[in-house]
Amino acid sequence: MADGLNTYWQTRRVGRRRTLGVIGGAAGAGAFALACGGSDDKKDSSGTSSGSTSGAAQGTQAAEQPRNGGIVVQSQPTDPPSLDIHIATTYTAVWPQAPAFNQLVQFNPDKPADTPQDIVADLAEKWEQPDPNTVVFSLKKGVKFHDGSDFTSEDVKVQLEWIKKPPQGKTSPRSGAMATIDAIEVTDPTTVRVKFSRPTPSMIMNLASHYYAIGQAKDIIANGEVSNKLIGTGPFKLKNYQRSNFLELEKNPAYHVPGRPYLDGLKFFIIPDYTTQLTNFIAGQYHMLYSGSFLKSDQDRAKQEAGDKLETFEVPSYTRDNVFMNARRKPWDDLRVRQAVSLALDRDAGIKVVKQGGAYRGGYMSPKGVWGISDADLKKYDGYDKPNIEKAKQLLAAAGVQTPLQASATTRTDFKDMGEYVKDALAKIGIVVNLTLADTATAQPVLQRGDFDIGPWTISIAVDDPDATFSEISTSKATRNWSAVFDPQIDALYDKQSVMLDFNERKKIVQDMEKQALSQYQVAVLYFQNLNFGKFKTVRNFAFHESLYTNRRMESVWMRA
Repeated sequence: MADGLNTYWQTRRVGRRRTLGVIGGAAGAGAFALACGGSDDKKDSSGTSSGSTSGAAQGTQAAEQPRNGGIVVQSQPTDPPSLDIHIATTYTAVWPQAPAFNQLVQFNPDKPADTPQDIVADLAEKWEQPDPNTVVFSLKKGVKFHDGSDFTSEDVKVQLEWIKKPPQGKTSPRSGAMATIDAIEVTDPTTVRVKFSRPTPSMIMNLASHYYAIGQAKDIIANGEVSNKLIGTGPFKLKNYQRSNFLELEKNPAYHVPGRPYLDGLKFFIIPDYTTQLTNFIAGQYHMLYSGSFLKSDQDRAKQEAGDKLETFEVPSYTRDNVFMNARRKPWDDLRVRQAVSLALDRDAGIKVVKQGGAYRGGYMSPKGVWGISDADLKKYDGYDKPNIEKAKQLLAAAGVQTPLQASATTRTDFKDMGEYVKDALAKIGIVVNLTLADTATAQPVLQRGDFDIGPWTISIAVDDPDATFSEISTSKATRNWSAVFDPQIDALYDKQSVMLDFNERKKIVQDMEKQALSQYQVAVLYFQNLNFGKFKTVRNFAFHESLYTNRRMESVWMRA
């Protein structure tokens, strides 16, 4: 590295693990430190939960000795909409597939917060920056894919190029986050040189999520995407998938981390009905449970009926409930109509009724992260302080809307409670929502096609990062800007903040961008959710993270007899 180079990367060692740090402040400056390798050893986290607990109190007692064997069983409400994790935008695809893959880098499995300081090595043993717009990754040697072929730098090149620009007819929701990559060069089988058009401080955060899993080059080239065989380098490989029934993974005996995984396998049952999921979990048929409906009353019931066998966790998240409004159609192209929808939504009532208090107000960036605007600023936008039914009706009238106004709406079956709350709230201003519920594979394409008026939907962003957030749901090129509300000021602010290395300056721009997006009522954000999990205590050494898209490889999880 050039001496005195003013860069957002620098070499730094931290304890047994070598991890990314942050230059210029505890909040997470735009300057990232450069990790130089990582130990294969997986550190046990200490402490167990009692009752409901935050992520900080998760994990395994340090004195416990991991044991081999066992299959962890979970449920999820729908089939994966795709067996290519790079196309997916939902945890129902990520959780069954992440165990089959590795990324270049990863978030420390033991630390739930997923901050830049928590990034550690994965397939990349080290990475360094010879100049401000170049990063060189040195890859781990001796890594094999599930079919026995060697993992090389060519696999990294093909996969990252696919994410940036997929073949015609394929969609990459994270292509915007990769837009600054100019070239990916293979210098030898274990070295990849990535050249950027400009400094890109958010890149390393994005690469650490499961959405940037590295697939096999020849598989991607042959199939146009990662095939449904899930050929990866991860600790588990696909054993059996029966649609609408279950997906099963088995141990990869040739995994490149010595002694891992401990488990013999993982199994995911597809159970659309939440009541069935809950009943089966309490009965011990599943070892772990996550659902947006697993709220305090059901958590209390589970602990009461199962006794001391299970524990529950409440973790703040980057997951928010939104209402999309389709500006491709009238009258939703009128800002006043979208503003009226926001005014009709009582955020506090939604938090109480839909989430039993397990949520909190927010806009685009998490209010519990480092980028979000203040609560006082948020309340300046209509609906984000208090609902105002009369003003909402006046705005509709000023826009020439005659009520009752019929509105088609589609959402996922597991988003039913939120969808029905939105339906009831909008009825108060004369908007009649005709709500259709469907599984992910059916419902999401409706919003992608723009075949809707109102879209109540839960959006989870992989990391607390402005590039990841706005490039996915807000900019003109965002793949989930399903409202199709395009604003040149948002785009300009996005480009400006994305290149800014000084954290404080970048934060000012990010907050201006958030305020501009709120002023356009692209979406009406109801609240950010706490993620609610249940786990039997026989499952050890697993920490629930604040993101739904990290720490789902399960390589160091084990089961107590």
